[in-house]
Amino acid sequence: MIIHQVYFWLHQPEKDLNAVIEGCKKIALTKSVKSYSIGKPAATEKREVIDDSYPIALTVNFESIKDHDLYQEDPIHLQFIEDHKSKWDKVKIYDIEV
Repeated sequence: MIIHQVYFWLHQPEKDLNAVIEGCKKIALTKSVKSYSIGKPAATEKREVIDDSYPIALTVNFESIKDHDLYQEDPIHLQFIEDHKSKWDKVKIYDIEV
């Protein structure tokens, strides 16, 4: 399985957070997505190793690398990027295979 973790930093989180969250929810409509989660940083104890500077994160699970690759080209995913990329200050992605 591939776990695709995306962390978004927004130019104006107070203005754009809800729009990006709603956009992330549409990701589930892509056929290759097994499951997904959207969230904000947890209120866990602050430690030096924790980065909670992002306002929103998206985790998408795929059965295979092939499914991940299909997602990257899916019109729903591409439309999400087009609709929201101007709101992003920075995006970091971490893909892991489990």
